[in-house]
Amino acid sequence: MAATGILAAAYDNVCTRLADAGMVVVKDPRNARPMSVFVEAPTVIGFNSNIIDATIVCRILAGGPSNSDALDYLMTQADIIIENVAGIIDARPSAALIGEQQIPAYDLTVRVSTRRN
Repeated sequence: MAATGILAAAYDNVCTRLADAGMVVVKDPRNARPMSVFVEAPTVIGFNSNIIDATIVCRILAGGPSNSDALDYLMTQADIIIENVAGIIDARPSAALIGEQQIPAYDLTVRVSTRRN
């Protein structure tokens, strides 16, 4: 069953903007893989019954070892996301554990404010 409500609307909005920018969007951590963007669940930082202010972390996953090729890929993809997704408030290099392998990543935090209709 697909999620509904104000949190799901904010999450789906970010996922749609990423897909429209040409990113391979992954919502389920079991499907996270290199050369994609894993979108984490939203964290609500302001809330009442009608309005939320949330942050959503989008983790760009690179392939191969943590080297300059991976960094070039990550920075290029981050730039595409920054250009096409409004509300980026933070971007930082990181690493992701996929199975038993640690791969280079870049985390972008999106701030989303939305309200019920």
